[in-house]
Amino acid sequence: MPIASPTAWLLLTASLLYGCATFVVRRQLIAATQTANQRFLGAVLGILAATAHGLSLRDALIQPGGMSLGLITMLGLMAFAMSLLIALNQLRRPMSHIAQIVFPAAGFILLLQIFYPRDTSLRVDIAPSLMLHIALSVLAYSLLAVAALQAAYLIWFDRRLKQKHPGAIPFMPIQSLDEFLFESLWIGLSALTFAIATGFVFLDSMAVPGLIHHTILTGMAWCCFVILLVGRYRLGWRGSLAATWTLLGFGLLVLGYFGSKFVVEVLLQ
Repeated sequence: MPIASPTAWLLLTASLLYGCATFVVRRQLIAATQTANQRFLGAVLGILAATAHGLSLRDALIQPGGMSLGLITMLGLMAFAMSLLIALNQLRRPMSHIAQIVFPAAGFILLLQIFYPRDTSLRVDIAPSLMLHIALSVLAYSLLAVAALQAAYLIWFDRRLKQKHPGAIPFMPIQSLDEFLFESLWIGLSALTFAIATGFVFLDSMAVPGLIHHTILTGMAWCCFVILLVGRYRLGWRGSLAATWTLLGFGLLVLGYFGSKFVVEVLLQ
């Protein structure tokens, strides 16, 4: 992509805004303070970055001759959804512990789009039904990715508490962290369920490379999340146990989709 093109400048602007948002949220974490005004600044920068990111997605998705569903494009779409979700949530609750990971990752993916613009997996037969499946899948992956990051933070913080680390002071109540984890899981699993259903309803053929492995691993991930939610409300699962199941389910989900795409589009190309 020519560095002087409007799209490249938009990508660079979004990446810079993500960098600024990362700097703000990191300062809040290091200082162990997250006032309403500080959260608002981080949220505004995140929303501005996600807005510029969203505007750039049209050129990334719509390619001459079809729509790009390549690995980098889908990573960018997921990063956009996660960044917007986190920035909006930052307006009502502290999210810096997750934002410090997602914002710089989104900025890095934008740079990849500048220097590697020709993504593979171009589709010319995108029907409205398939667009619905893609939208639900992106929403599900984004919500469950946020839940996985929350789970990783809970495991890390729980270990620091058990080791009696002097800096193990929560920036928000543990109960609030736990509630947000399951809030993300419930909405994410609902979106994943509808995505799987629409995938089966509108599926043309199982002969697409990697589709069988993707379907099996996605089904296994769905089962993990269902078991976790049943364990939560029947057996009171929480903390590290719930976080471990969350990471297991999301790991299967990532392996099923992005793992299959990496093998088909990178290793086999």
